Amino acid sequence: MRQMVFLDLTMPEMDGYGVLENVFNEGLNAVVIVISGDIQPEARDRVMKLGAVDFIKKPVNKDKLMTVLNDYGLIG
Repeated sequence: MRQMVFLDLTMPEMDGYGVLENVFNEGLNAVVIVISGDIQPEARDRVMKLGAVDFIKKPVNKDKLMTVLNDYGLIG
């Protein structure tokens, strides 16, 4: 079963980049959407290269979130 993960970049102990690397290194069947206040283009580029399907800035725009979830078949 495919899992959906909402991931922030700023977290204690391990940042979101490390979590994202582990998700894909472990071969987990997950769709990762990064949601972060760090809106620098470098942050977006890095998470996309690490395998995230999208990057949504905080505060989350409901329409943007629904579009992303729909685009990846995560909602009907």
